[in-house]
Amino acid sequence: MKRINKPDIKQSEDVQEKSLKSLTYIEADALKIISELEGHHVELERLRTDLLLAEEKARTANEKFNELYDYAPLGFFTLDQNGKIDGLNLNGAKMLVGDRSDLLQINFREFISSETLEIFNYFFIKVYEVNKPQICQVIFVNNSQNSIFVQIEGAVFKEDNKCHLTVLDITERELTGKKLLYSEIRFRRLFESAKDGILVMNARNGHIIDVNPYLVNLLGYSYSELLGKQLWELGFFKNMRDCRKSFLELRNKCYLRVDDMLINTKEGYEVNIEIICNVYLEDREKVIQCNIRDISDRKRSIERLKENETRLNHLNATKDKFFSIIAHDLKGPFTSIIGFSNLLTEQVSNKNYDGVEEYAEIIQASSWRAMELLTNLLEWSRSQTGRMELNPEQIYFRKLIMEVTDLLNASACQKSINITSEVPYDFKVFGDKAMLNTILRNLITNAIKFTNPGGNIVICATQKELVSIISVADNGVGIRKDDIERLFRIEESVSSVGTQGEEGTGLGLFLCNEFVRKHGGKIKVESELGKGSKFILTLPRQKVSESGTCEETDKINKLKLNETRIPN
Repeated sequence: MKRINKPDIKQSEDVQEKSLKSLTYIEADALKIISELEGHHVELERLRTDLLLAEEKARTANEKFNELYDYAPLGFFTLDQNGKIDGLNLNGAKMLVGDRSDLLQINFREFISSETLEIFNYFFIKVYEVNKPQICQVIFVNNSQNSIFVQIEGAVFKEDNKCHLTVLDITERELTGKKLLYSEIRFRRLFESAKDGILVMNARNGHIIDVNPYLVNLLGYSYSELLGKQLWELGFFKNMRDCRKSFLELRNKCYLRVDDMLINTKEGYEVNIEIICNVYLEDREKVIQCNIRDISDRKRSIERLKENETRLNHLNATKDKFFSIIAHDLKGPFTSIIGFSNLLTEQVSNKNYDGVEEYAEIIQASSWRAMELLTNLLEWSRSQTGRMELNPEQIYFRKLIMEVTDLLNASACQKSINITSEVPYDFKVFGDKAMLNTILRNLITNAIKFTNPGGNIVICATQKELVSIISVADNGVGIRKDDIERLFRIEESVSSVGTQGEEGTGLGLFLCNEFVRKHGGKIKVESELGKGSKFILTLPRQKVSESGTCEETDKINKLKLNETRIPN
């Protein structure tokens, strides 16, 4: 019988133990793998979350980029190598006045004006040649036919070999620049053509920066002589110390005005100017602009106005004197004539001849006085209204004296006054006969009036190289010194009563002065109270023209002495 061996219990236990250990190792590895898988899963979830966040950020960034790209204040264009538009933003489409989709694949050159197309073509070639950013300025002509000035900056990207443009609208800047340019042109035109002098200088050191042509001509200095100089270096201001003082005052107050200043030109002429100075900023530096106006004509006009005012006052005084003479002095003689005529008529009708001769003499004297006054008034009126012209000629003066004394002989005889002429027979003067007659008549009448009975009147005449000197002297009552200065002014004329109560108007001496002045001569008086007076006329031996200038004639010395002589 076969022997059955009992299994080895110890061996079985070892096997079982080994199996259990092997199973434990497998489970541990599985658990480890499971744990690692779980860790990878967590990491994958984290990565997935990061990826989603990155995708969201990328999408947001892309939206922001698109938004910035489309709504940026600049126009963005992408062009292919032929210049066709491959892409553009909304502002770019706005510049070209069209829909973005409609503008794609249109050549960019179609929107460049013809006058700036060559500039763009050169720019586009340069961008591809040098492979560096380039800039140009051109004019866009869009679909609305409106032009805008743009500045284009372009570069080529190696990734796509396309030209990317950034376009800036500079229309306002260009228009502002043109306005500034036009403004500068207008300012320069005004500056160059101004009828006032304009001088610009540095406020810090006083050096002249600019000066306009008017001031160059006024001062007589050239532009180069003025430029860069200081005012007190040139010497056209009469007082350099005051000039420097005014400059310092101007720097502090920023304004200076002088209404009347005298300056010297380069040639030495004096010019009256009005100057106004202001300080202002130019390129952050203070400058002084001086406007200089020549007021010489204005000064002369003011002087003429003053002269006219004086003349008007004189005319008013003359008018008042004229009416005074008419109202009083002319009325007196006619009152006497009428009164004594009535008395004379009454006595003759009554056949009473007592005093008739006396009355007739009074009437005659009053008539002569009225006639003298009327003659003077007529001649004065003609001289004042310009109707009396100067007609000078060569005159034998002794003959003229005889004509005047014949008229006044009766008056002189009444006072037993002797009139003597010491003028040579061949003495000649060059003048207007009617005016000289009036001068002599009034001077002799005046001498008769103020000479006592039995007195003497002497008329003399001499010649010098250029003038004739005529005098009428008497040994009468004389004239006070205070009255001498007023004798020839009608507004202050002196009218005195003669030695026998003769009345006068003072108009005669005024006429004498006027007529002597018309001849270009002078009249003066030498007198002493109680010893008499001497009136001296100085008349030029030259022809006085209508313009007031004198022409050399001296014909007196050329006249022959064998001309007809005036008998004694």
